[in-house]
Amino acid sequence: MKKQRGITLSGFLMASAIVIVAALLAVKIIPAYSEYENIKRDMTEIVNNPDMADASDLEIRDAFAKKASVDDVSSVTAQDIQIDREPFQLHVKYVVDVPLVTNFGLHLDFEVKAIKGAK
Repeated sequence: MKKQRGITLSGFLMASAIVIVAALLAVKIIPAYSEYENIKRDMTEIVNNPDMADASDLEIRDAFAKKASVDDVSSVTAQDIQIDREPFQLHVKYVVDVPLVTNFGLHLDFEVKAIKGAK
């Protein structure tokens, strides 16, 4: 008689549940990290733009607002950005609350700092 091999039904159901929970988390969290990357890219482009080094705070905020509207950034507004001149850098801290199910969710803290010349 051959020994049976393979996964049991209960093992399959448990593995499926783990995969489904991981997929749910990924679907909910990935947009927040994608938005973080968009904010980081926009701020880095502004800081490394030679025209922005001598621009006023209003012009810098306006440039970010335009880039943010194109990238569909909603977690950060132009007014949230801190502008430092020596060295020229932009800095922002923000929070994203991701609801998962009913009263259970995730609280994600992000911090973006773009310094002229840094990548």
